[in-house]
Amino acid sequence: MEQYIKVKNKKIKFKTVTEFKDRIKSFRFYLYPIKEGLCYPKKKMINTYFVCQKLDIVVTDKERNILAIYNSIKTEKFIRPRLKAYYIYLLPEGSAKDLKVNDKLKIITKGND
Repeated sequence: MEQYIKVKNKKIKFKTVTEFKDRIKSFRFYLYPIKEGLCYPKKKMINTYFVCQKLDIVVTDKERNILAIYNSIKTEKFIRPRLKAYYIYLLPEGSAKDLKVNDKLKIITKGND
């Protein structure tokens, strides 16, 4: 099952990360260009230690209403916890430029046929 975030006319593919090993690894030490995003459910804060590229970070609540957007975050940054945060999305740089706080994140799901 593939999931996408729809931003204006483009779709950004992302995968939901639930296993401990994958949650820790994230984009750390990843040197290739980032083409898809990661979604962390049940997470209130995140850091970008050892991430070698800039990222866009989007923080949403359970209904996927955007609480905060961080554009072009460099390495060694700590994103402080948000009280109502539930999902954190790590996206390729420039993906979140058309998103606004308090908007609802549009998620598209496509099954593997």
